[in-house]
Amino acid sequence: MSGIVFVCSTRRLARALRLVHVREQLARGAERWQPAPVQTLAQFLDEVIGGALLRGEIPVERVPALALSAQQERILWERAIEDALHTDPAQALFDIAGMAATAEEANRLLEEWCIALPAGDHNEETRQFLRWREAFRAQCARHDALEPARLLDLSVTLLERGAGRLPTVIHLAGFDRISPQLQRLLDALAARGVVVQPLTAALAQPAQALQAAYDDAEAECRAAAAWAAAQLAQQPGCRLAIVAPELSVQRARLAAALDDALHPERVLPAQAEAPRRYDFSLGTALAGQPMVACALALLRAACRHRRLAQREVGVLLREVYWSAGVSEADDRARLEANLRRRLPATLALEEVLRHARHAQAEGLGVGRLVRHLQALLERAATWPRRQGAAAWAAALAETLAATGWPGERPLSSHEYQARRAWEEVLAELAGLDALLGTLGAEQALGRLGRLCRERIFQPEAADETPLQVLGMLEAAPAPFDAIWVLGMNDHAWPPPARPNPLLPAAAQRAAGAPNSCSRVQAEFAAALQRRILHSAPFVVFSWARRAGERELRPSPLLAGLPAWQEAPAPALSLSERLAQPAAMEWLDDSRAPPLQAGEQVRGGTGLLRAQAICPAWAYYRYRLGARALEEAVDGLDSMERGNLLHAVLQCFWSGRDSAWLGTLDGPKLEAAARTAVDAGVAQFVAARGQALPAQFLALERQRLQALLIAWLALERERAPFTVQECERRVTLEIAGIRVELTLDRVDALEDGRLLVLDYKTGEVGIASWAQARISEPQLPVYAALALSGEEVAAVCFAQVRAEEQKFVGVTAEAGLLSGVKGLEEARRLFPERQFPGWQALLEHWRASIVAVAEEIRVGEAAVRFADEADLAWCEVKPLLRLPERQLQLERGRR
Repeated sequence: MSGIVFVCSTRRLARALRLVHVREQLARGAERWQPAPVQTLAQFLDEVIGGALLRGEIPVERVPALALSAQQERILWERAIEDALHTDPAQALFDIAGMAATAEEANRLLEEWCIALPAGDHNEETRQFLRWREAFRAQCARHDALEPARLLDLSVTLLERGAGRLPTVIHLAGFDRISPQLQRLLDALAARGVVVQPLTAALAQPAQALQAAYDDAEAECRAAAAWAAAQLAQQPGCRLAIVAPELSVQRARLAAALDDALHPERVLPAQAEAPRRYDFSLGTALAGQPMVACALALLRAACRHRRLAQREVGVLLREVYWSAGVSEADDRARLEANLRRRLPATLALEEVLRHARHAQAEGLGVGRLVRHLQALLERAATWPRRQGAAAWAAALAETLAATGWPGERPLSSHEYQARRAWEEVLAELAGLDALLGTLGAEQALGRLGRLCRERIFQPEAADETPLQVLGMLEAAPAPFDAIWVLGMNDHAWPPPARPNPLLPAAAQRAAGAPNSCSRVQAEFAAALQRRILHSAPFVVFSWARRAGERELRPSPLLAGLPAWQEAPAPALSLSERLAQPAAMEWLDDSRAPPLQAGEQVRGGTGLLRAQAICPAWAYYRYRLGARALEEAVDGLDSMERGNLLHAVLQCFWSGRDSAWLGTLDGPKLEAAARTAVDAGVAQFVAARGQALPAQFLALERQRLQALLIAWLALERERAPFTVQECERRVTLEIAGIRVELTLDRVDALEDGRLLVLDYKTGEVGIASWAQARISEPQLPVYAALALSGEEVAAVCFAQVRAEEQKFVGVTAEAGLLSGVKGLEEARRLFPERQFPGWQALLEHWRASIVAVAEEIRVGEAAVRFADEADLAWCEVKPLLRLPERQLQLERGRR
């Protein structure tokens, strides 16, 4: 090795330096050139020591057989801690992985910063760490391995003894903090005649620096994005940077703001991977990449195939990265809807396969899905109970291939890079074979998932982008034209001290170790800020005034900087821009086509309720047929429980009266209730068409019997009555709308008048019965229309709940029903001026319901409602586009 070498602190900086070299050569008009000699510190030492080994300058026995990777080191720390805690009864409660990461950091600090532990007694945390460290080193000796911190020490020792061929000049790039260990390396290089110089992209004069404050972090990000868009519009060839101390926290928000400002067209799914004019230095976890997430989900399904959450199965069915995810997508969606209706929330993969085969036999196009599901189960059945990590890596890759992963369509550039990273992670898992021993399938998959979560994935940009988004620690390979530094609040900058809990805090402070105290952090932050001030002629530091309800302050390092008088206002988001009235053509689309002759709209009183609350809800849900997919549950959902209670009450009351109820004493009442419960459960199960577990039905019978007996205690207090009808089906024609109803129960009082009841197991209210638009129209429809030829004297909900049983409604006169007010007593809700008598109330109900039905007939479909809370159970709420509507209203008021 001879000449000049550039040694960088990070791989990204090394790549950036290479690009700078290429750009300079192209600017000179060179047609061919030598690549820049740029390496990371680890690559440089590997080349020097490796060359010395090959030339025989270093005896092989003096170099460890294994240089531990980060994962390998973590495994040995975990094993050391597990061995130390194996007798502790609370071992299962410990976060071994978290403890290993903290111990690894403590060990690295000891080696790199030469922290001197005081003699004598240590606190319990330090004593535990020293025991773990001894066990860790024993593990390393057993495997003839060294962790990176001690390997660097060994490399320095070998260099001090004359090993290796060295360049004449080394330029250091990106090393903002020099540890004693690194200083020892630099001294060893200098002693052997190497000229070591810092490489800096600094400008001679500090930048013009200004500060700007914004309402919150969202506004701050949008202002930075607006600034970048304006700079690039004015100077297309400029180089800009946006820097953030907490880039991982700001990444998603900043990416959305930059897309809105620079690439509004990228909102389309097809543009997700299109090139951007900005590039983030910080990637995301490989496990978060859709293709890799699909692979992990498939393997988890194979591993836990006997007990899966149906939501996991639904996610898999919607994935495009396996089987025929594109050509069979529609049929897979229909299959998922079927599974939600027919299967419980927890199921076996074999059940999914059985239902998929049945759906295929009925004409659903899921043939390749069936084959791949079967292949997944067959592969999982061949897995041994335990095997080595390398064998598991091969088995998992084969299993994925058997499912058609990564899908049937060609991979994009980003997807190809993600697949390559996945293969590297599998190779890394295989490389842990010697350290991990034999593993079960769950353990192997857990280790693979951890590798994917810890692997940071950042797709490589095809070309250099004009806007770089960087973390605070990243050095620039060349000066920028301007820099915006956001998030400069006092809680983030300087970074708060975070001394390692396993080492004495005083010893860390004495060594000046990173994160040891506020003084060290402030000095380091000031040094980084000085570097930024020399990296561009113009720098803006911004901060947020608030985070939610919390008031924020600027960083103390901004003291003395003048305020930016020309600070840009936060740019409008894409949705806000679309909602601006001045930039839009207004079109009143609140009218749907009127109902045609013979057109049927189904929905019963649910249709009338939706129209009364919000006409658009009724239009989307009942005329267009849009609805939310069902949510699978184990056992019965709330609606099915309500239907089961209806069946039991019908079986108890059909053809009965209050006199019969009065003849039932304790044992007879229990026997009658048990008979009704058994009959109701049998009727419900037969109608449901799907068996329920015997243990579950036994518990449901106990619950229903207790609930029924509690309810009958309230029924005993009533005046004499006869149950005239139960669960009667009625079809009405209202303003040309066909409405199908089911009357839960109609009682005849002694004087022949009727009481209409509707069973409810949840909270109910009748406030809307006095309003022009009745949002609870079921009972008013029964009383005013379905029974219009009868004399109805009371309309009530029967609230049948374990914690409370009561009647909620209104009666023609006081005293007809316990706990229910007569019309004259309920004047606060039903004022006399508007409702002088019972018939006036019935006429109000009839007119209101007919008016709502007439709206449906003529096509009224506006997004109009009195209270958004009334839309809590709206299945089509996303189609109402309420956030966009709110933005339009806000812009219209300005």
